[in-house]
Formats: sequence, structure tokens, C-alpha cells
Amino acid sequence: MSSDGLSIVIPTFNEAENVAKLLFELGSLQPLLQRPLEVVLVDDNSPDSTGSIADALGRELGLDLRVLTRNGRRSLGGAIADGLRLCRWDLVCVMDADLSHPARLVPLLVESLDGVDGVVASRYAPGGSIESWPVFRRMVSLTATALARSLLHIRYRDPLSGFFLVRRSCLQGGRITGEGNKPLLEILVSSRPVVKEVPYRFRNRQNGESKLDAQSILDFLHLVVRLRSGLTAQSRMRPESRGEGTANRDS
Repeated sequence: MSSDGLSIVIPTFNEAENVAKLLFELGSLQPLLQRPLEVVLVDDNSPDSTGSIADALGRELGLDLRVLTRNGRRSLGGAIADGLRLCRWDLVCVMDADLSHPARLVPLLVESLDGVDGVVASRYAPGGSIESWPVFRRMVSLTATALARSLLHIRYRDPLSGFFLVRRSCLQGGRITGEGNKPLLEILVSSRPVVKEVPYRFRNRQNGESKLDAQSILDFLHLVVRLRSGLTAQSRMRPESRGEGTANRDS
């Protein structure tokens, strides 16, 4: 058993109807994980008191729970980025609070980490699926995924997943901004980690409202353009690097 602890980052906004069930489920995982567990819940000052509800329940359950309340512009990606900076342990998991990401899979993600830098709960890997998404939402997701894979040269099937586990070292290869609400995509491009995809069934939220809107789509497109520009800049520098490395390959 690894001595590494696990930090779980959960961004929230108006998730009062879901957060209690999620925290109960996470609390029940402690015996299965057999390692220290902390939950970092980052709340964008929810009007429905998500943060205070979570804080009170965390104390009741005896969870190692920290609640960070953010003011200003609300952003799922920004909340995740802030949460990642607060994590204490070497293993870091990111998941949503709306119960679309089953907490029971967290131990499987940890077990699957052997020999790789991260594990992605994948909707699009063989065996994965999406439950109860409208056609438009499904098409947006498939199009965005295809765009990211093509333009950013990513071979993984679900680089936009919001449910994943990585080693802390993956967060040090580049600055995770949370732009575009796709931190996994930033990690895959900036750090180029080796990850494993574990299929799972994504459930559409049962309570509350989806945060997807036109601004989210625009933010995602801006992120892809920025990451693509970075890759282009790197490729322009490669001829010099190849020249320096030729003697090493031939020796």
C-alpha cells in the first residue's frame, strides 16, 4: 500500500441538494482507500449556502474537509485551479459535486495508478457511456473532444473529462489556470503525462442546473487556441533542439 495521501478537489456553485449525499459517499470510502484523505471543496459563494452546509456536515462526519469560499467571477475551472493549489497530498483527484461522477469509483482510480502519472474516468473509452444527455449536449461534447484531440495532438479518448486522478508532479509541469473549465486538458498539454483511461457511466445531474452556457463554450475555444499556440511555438524551436541532439543519437 502506498503511503501517499489523497486530496479530492470539488468545485461547487448552488449544489446544496447534492453536496450532503456526496460527502456521505466520500466519508464511506476511507476504509477502502487505506490512506489519509482530505476533501477540498471550493465554493463560488453559492446563494443556496452550499459551502456552509458542507462545512457543518464535514465536521459531523469527521471528514478532513476544507471549504474555500471564493468571491468575484464564478468559474468552475478557476475554482478547481484554486483548489489544486491547496492540496496537501501527493495524489489529487478532481470531481464534480452534482453526483454525475460516482464517488465509489475513486478507489478504482487510485488502484489503477500503478505505472502511470494519472487515471481518467472516461466516458468515451470502450465500456464508457453517458446517461440521459440531450442530443445537443452530446453533440457539443463530442465536437469539443474531437477538436481538442485533433488540434492538440492528444491520443486519449476523453481529454475533457472532469473526473480524474493525477500525481502532484503533473501539476508542476505548467501553470493550471482553469481557463475554459478544462483543467485536465491543460495538464495533458503542459505536462504530457502518461495516463490510463478507466471507463465509467456518466450520469446527468438529477438536481440543480447545468453550468454549461455560451460563455463556457467561448472560454473553451479560447483555451484550445492558447494551448495550440503554445504547441506551435514549441514546434518552431525544435529544429535547433534536433540539431543539438543528432550527435547523441549517432554516438
